[in-house]
Amino acid sequence: MRARTHRRRELLYYGDARLRQPCRPVEPREPDLEGLIAEMRDIMQRHDGVGLAAPQVGEPLRLILAWPPDRRQGEPTVLINPELLSLSALAETFDEGCLSFPGIYRPVVRPSVVTVRYQDLHGGQKQIRTAGLLSRILQHEMDHLDGVLLVDHLGSWTRSGVKLRLAWNRLFTRREG
Repeated sequence: MRARTHRRRELLYYGDARLRQPCRPVEPREPDLEGLIAEMRDIMQRHDGVGLAAPQVGEPLRLILAWPPDRRQGEPTVLINPELLSLSALAETFDEGCLSFPGIYRPVVRPSVVTVRYQDLHGGQKQIRTAGLLSRILQHEMDHLDGVLLVDHLGSWTRSGVKLRLAWNRLFTRREG
């Protein structure tokens, strides 16, 4: 009997249909969950990201990592099966980027404060109420779990511009490589 080989996960980019698939809950004793988290952390670090959702690496699981820049020395926060419990009425606009949209930053309006319930790696229930960058990271990554992408928060003209820019970037990258 041959040993099962593990494929290395890679970051998915806009246009990959897997980014649009809603994710299933993470089950207790999910196979290789710690390995997936380690790979996601490495990918996030390699691409200088502050958050990453499992569907961005091809895994349709309700799992996100959040790593605000002020805490990059430690481990990212791992949120399993996160749920939004509340959103503030007050909203803020901020230039938001996404690892699946390299080099693209656009203004996105989001609630300022969120409360999120999630499970930790040991199955314990946790809750976090946060504002600022961490609030934005959590909302952005949780969007990924439902197949919602950065472009879905933009107007049609801006969305078209982003698509053209990404196509240009891919063309230019192929010529250089």
